[in-house]
Amino acid sequence: MKKVIVLSLIMLGASCAGFNPQGYWLTPNNDSKVHIYQCGEALCGKIVDLKEKCRNGKPKVDTETKQATIGLEIMKGFKPAGENSWEDGTVRDPKEGKTYSGSMEMPNNNQLDLRGYVGIKLLGRTSEWRRTNEYAKIPGSENDQTCQKVQ
Repeated sequence: MKKVIVLSLIMLGASCAGFNPQGYWLTPNNDSKVHIYQCGEALCGKIVDLKEKCRNGKPKVDTETKQATIGLEIMKGFKPAGENSWEDGTVRDPKEGKTYSGSMEMPNNNQLDLRGYVGIKLLGRTSEWRRTNEYAKIPGSENDQTCQKVQ
């Protein structure tokens, strides 16, 4: 009987626990796959794969820093701000070469809403990310021909 009660309490605790954003995520339009991980007492994220890996026959780079996009840390410093939400982070847009303030919310375990903004959250944009796994290919990336030499 004690085992049943303990197991029931464990299951109840697990069902009440918040969602965990650590893992692999596909960005809107399946443009990239991002790995979110613990970095100190915060969460960070880096691009681990792209649908189109090259531009003009060369690997894509951040427009400002010229760092390779694959491996680029685009999320830093996200700290818990309540159940299923994280704030005080920064988000890098490698296409624009800009860094924004950021916050995250998880309405469910397979969806992450990342908001980048300037100054106040009202002046921002939210993108919806979908959970994936480490080994999943980005849909459409198997046909990527962007790294072939340009003639």
